[in-house]
Amino acid sequence: MEGLAYIGMVTKVIPIPEADKIESLEVVCGKGGKWRGTAQKGQFIEGAFCRVFLQDSIVPNTAEFSFMEKNNWRIRMIRLRGTPSEVLIMPVVSLGVIEELKKHNLEVGADITEAEGILKYEKPIPVSMSGLDFGSFPSNLIPKTDETLFQKVPYIVEIIKNNMAYSTLKIDGSSATIYQHEDHFGCCSRNLEKREHEANAIWMIANKYGLRERMKGTELALQFEIAGPGIQKNKLGLKEPTPFLFDVYDIGCREYLGYHEMMAVATLYGFPIVPLIDKGILNFTDDESMRKYAERKYPNGANAEGVVIRPLQTMRTDKGERVSFKIINLLYKEG
Repeated sequence: MEGLAYIGMVTKVIPIPEADKIESLEVVCGKGGKWRGTAQKGQFIEGAFCRVFLQDSIVPNTAEFSFMEKNNWRIRMIRLRGTPSEVLIMPVVSLGVIEELKKHNLEVGADITEAEGILKYEKPIPVSMSGLDFGSFPSNLIPKTDETLFQKVPYIVEIIKNNMAYSTLKIDGSSATIYQHEDHFGCCSRNLEKREHEANAIWMIANKYGLRERMKGTELALQFEIAGPGIQKNKLGLKEPTPFLFDVYDIGCREYLGYHEMMAVATLYGFPIVPLIDKGILNFTDDESMRKYAERKYPNGANAEGVVIRPLQTMRTDKGERVSFKIINLLYKEG
C-alpha cells in the first residue's frame, strides 16, 4: 500500500490571523512530500520531528485519536480559517522525540503507515456498479487509476512547469475501465472485472457506445469516471450515469496516449471526456497558487473536487513514474 503516514519535520510555523488557539505548520516528509497542517499553538517549534498522516488515512480507534471520531477516523483536506489543513500532524512520542527516533532508527521520510495501523479510505461502490464479478482487475495488463497529490511529487511539478501541459476538472464519481485485449472485451470497476449485466452502469455505458464492436482489433483500455444518480451524491447533478474519459492506455505499447491521441479516440467513439480547463504552459508561483488554481466549480455551480494536470505528451521520470498529478480543492465537501 502507498504510504499514508510518515515521520516529518516542521520547517515553518505560520500564525493564523485572528486564531488564538491554533497555528499553521509546514512539514516535510522526505519521500512523503511537503504539506501544510494545523496544530495547537506552541505544540511544535521549527525543526521539531512529528508524525504526519495524509489525506484518506483511516486512523485507529484509540484514545490518542479520539478527537477524530467525529470525522469517522478519516483525514480529509480542508481550509481551516482560510488556511490549508491538508494533513494531521501529531507529536512523535511523549517520552522524547530525539530519543525515540534513535531507538527505532527512524528519520524524516520514514514510512510508518503499517506501524501506526493506518488503513486507506476507499469510496463505497455504488449499487449501479455492483453485480457478479468476473475476476480481479487485470493489473498485469492495465495500471489502476490512482492520481498522485502534487504535495507528494514536487519533482514532477517542476517537470510540468517546463513543458506544454493541460488541466482538467477532477470528477467525483466512481472510476471504471473498459478494455479490449486479444479476443477479450472487459468492463471493470476500480478493483474488479464485472460480468455483463444490464443493470451494471459500466456495461450500460459499454453497450450505449457500442464499444464491444468498435474496440475489436484494438489493444486499448478506456479509463473514465462515472458520475450520476446514486454515485457519490451526484455532485454534478446529472440525470443519468455519465462517463468522463480521462485516460486511454495502449496495452500493446504499455503506455498512455497523449492528450491529442486521447481526444482522437474519444471523438472516434463519441465518448464524453473530462472538462478541459487550460492547455499550454502552466506555471505556478508557489504551492498556494496551485491550491487556489484547484478552487473550481462544476457546470451546475457546485464546488469541484479538484483538478488534474499532465503534459500534452505522455512523459515519465527517470524512475519510470508517470508525469501527472492532482490538486484537491480544499473548499470541496463530499457530504
